[in-house]
Amino acid sequence: MLPAGLTAKAIQLCAAGLGAGGSPAPAPYALTVRAGAILTRQPETRGDAEATVQDLIALGADFEAGPLAINGRDFATFGVTPASVFDVCALAHVEDGAKPVSTSGPATVSSVTALLRTAFGARITDTIRPMNASYGARYSWHKFGQAIDFVPAGGVDTITREQIRALMAASNIRIIELLGPGDRGHSTHWHLAFARPGQVIEQPRPVEGDEDWIVNVASTDDFRPINETDSRSAPASSAQAAEKAPPQWDVFAAAEWRAARGGGS
Repeated sequence: MLPAGLTAKAIQLCAAGLGAGGSPAPAPYALTVRAGAILTRQPETRGDAEATVQDLIALGADFEAGPLAINGRDFATFGVTPASVFDVCALAHVEDGAKPVSTSGPATVSSVTALLRTAFGARITDTIRPMNASYGARYSWHKFGQAIDFVPAGGVDTITREQIRALMAASNIRIIELLGPGDRGHSTHWHLAFARPGQVIEQPRPVEGDEDWIVNVASTDDFRPINETDSRSAPASSAQAAEKAPPQWDVFAAAEWRAARGGGS
């Protein structure tokens, strides 16, 4: 279901025939990419727009789409699809016959965000960050599209770690980091990082001196990859991160080294 403000705007645009009755219409296939991908041009057709949105979702990009500028990470929460995001009349009635948030399939930023919003009325404060982001931990899970920062509707102290763990466990989502009140740098929000299917997480890597976070893995039992392809695509565990980093001038080697060592808030 869309928030009331977006629903009202969708109804207004639908009734006005996309602005024919007054104010200028938003571009029907508008796309704005914030991070995670580069858009070389705006789509010109409905099919092109839908395909582009599907690609952006697959890449884990941070983007907004359609006349209502709905963020891609909100699709699951609002019941929006790559097709309906460009159809204001469909969006005006998106709440009709709305289905509960699905918890099947692998965990994604979108699906975990939807769970947090449904269960805790969460306000999301951070999700995907660019790999070259200069803020936060150097090897943050945010940079791999596997972390969410949020504040519950009633405030950061109105929920507990046990409630968050129970919610994720009920949805078969494996927590690899859970930080909040009591952890350095996280007194004002919760930080949740989740594992991808088959990802190996054996133990947290050591905290570096210039990082403002503390690892708090929710479960210490090991889990192994489902297949080698999945495990290679995931950030390596700390056991594999002891080798010396390449020099910064070797940008390709440095980027490859950083990508192999995810973790942090």
